[in-house]
Amino acid sequence: MLDSLILKKVENYVLELFAKKSLAENIFHSISHTKEVVDVAEKIGTTEGLSLADMEIILIASWFHDTGHFHCCHGHEDQSSEYARTYLENESYPEERIKKIIGCINATRIPQMPKNKLEEIVCDADLHHLGHVDIEERGKILRKEFELRGIKKLSDIDWLITSLEFFKNHKFFTEYARSEFGLQKNLNKLKLKKMLKKLEQLAKKKN
Repeated sequence: MLDSLILKKVENYVLELFAKKSLAENIFHSISHTKEVVDVAEKIGTTEGLSLADMEIILIASWFHDTGHFHCCHGHEDQSSEYARTYLENESYPEERIKKIIGCINATRIPQMPKNKLEEIVCDADLHHLGHVDIEERGKILRKEFELRGIKKLSDIDWLITSLEFFKNHKFFTEYARSEFGLQKNLNKLKLKKMLKKLEQLAKKKN
């Protein structure tokens, strides 16, 4: 991890926030997910040859990016940005850098539409799990979180349809993410398609 006083302070602050404010229902958008995003953002930033100043921006954004989930799901990026701005202003962090951090947080809003390299890195770090072999297990956890929070309860078929639509509309922006996660993401998409086809065939037989 980049050796920075403000980064260490942000890490400690966000860890404390999760301990005090995170809902028990947030089993996907947990501190574990946030730590993963921070780690992947650093790997991408290193590969992209970011300056230490820019690395600090993407890592602070990664720490704060899901803090809004303490209060809401849809539009949580606004609340996450507010957490970041309030804390950083209290630390007398430069305004122009706060704006870049908030830009990175807002860029993770679905559909992702990053406007620069820093925003692209945070977006790819946030959804890197789409290219992991355990995508089915992660999907179950996210689905359970939606149900626990009363956001949506879908049938197995509808969940797969929704998941495939998400995969279809998503793309990785950085070369690192395309290289590290792209192939597995495509394999995951094929796996979901096969699962959906099998369930649809079973449903037809029942009818």
